[in-house]
Amino acid sequence: MKIADYAKHLLLAPNLEDKLVPPPKHWEEDGETKSLRIEKPGRSLHLQFSDKKVKIPRLEHLNSESNRGLTLHHFANHELMAIELFAWALLAFPDAPKSIRNGWIKTIEEEQVHFRMYLNRMNDFGVQFGDIPLNYIFWKQLGQFQTLESFSAVMSLSFEGANLDYSQVYAKVFSFFNDHITSDIMVYIFEDEIKHVKRGVRAFEKSIPNEKNSWEHYLSLIHFPFTPRRAKGYLFFPETRYLAGLDANFVKQLADYEDEYTGRVNLESVKKFGLGSELMRKNRLDSHSIQP
Repeated sequence: MKIADYAKHLLLAPNLEDKLVPPPKHWEEDGETKSLRIEKPGRSLHLQFSDKKVKIPRLEHLNSESNRGLTLHHFANHELMAIELFAWALLAFPDAPKSIRNGWIKTIEEEQVHFRMYLNRMNDFGVQFGDIPLNYIFWKQLGQFQTLESFSAVMSLSFEGANLDYSQVYAKVFSFFNDHITSDIMVYIFEDEIKHVKRGVRAFEKSIPNEKNSWEHYLSLIHFPFTPRRAKGYLFFPETRYLAGLDANFVKQLADYEDEYTGRVNLESVKKFGLGSELMRKNRLDSHSIQP
């Protein structure tokens, strides 16, 4: 199979199982391929985007299994959009370096695993995918993806970067409520997200002009109303960005960044749990079984 054919399949297939078909191990040559920018993914009626706003359950409400299921539903939706958008990038930027395209393919495969992990666990809590409206926050940024660098700035440094924080917060809260299976899923995904952000950093860093530092370059690639607040979670864990290969100035600037939206969502909930800065890492996974 050619990479372009696989990417089109993921993007245009209406059914969930088709979007979860993993990449083949061997590829045919694509030959000359023109840039193709697909405006929206194929989705069955059950998976259509919705403008209805559904808030994610507050952290203190995650003692309820149904709220855990709804929370994982939000996360699974993000994974599905990421699968589609990295497929979109393969079609939109056919001339991207082979190393970057291979990284996108690997990211798709890992996001598919994440989706199945979320799906299986939310099913344990009685929630089916599509039970609540599906937002399209990632797809709303399509107009920003003019170059592979801007794509990397938004998808990898921002959305996936923020998930470095969110995965840590939720791993700690699920553990607080003695749901170690779900906590370990979040830690597993955190470890993969480090790799995803690192891949984006490599693509992003190659394009930094001599007269700019990485933070200045990042700001030049994102456009209002999208701001750096999208690049961090309720709590900010600087060490995670160093693990992903970002430089000290970038990490400091992101840590210090505030705008009118900063701290509005769940910040009080975070404080109630007294969450510290120590990271939860993979060594906890030895004691619990996780099935993709």
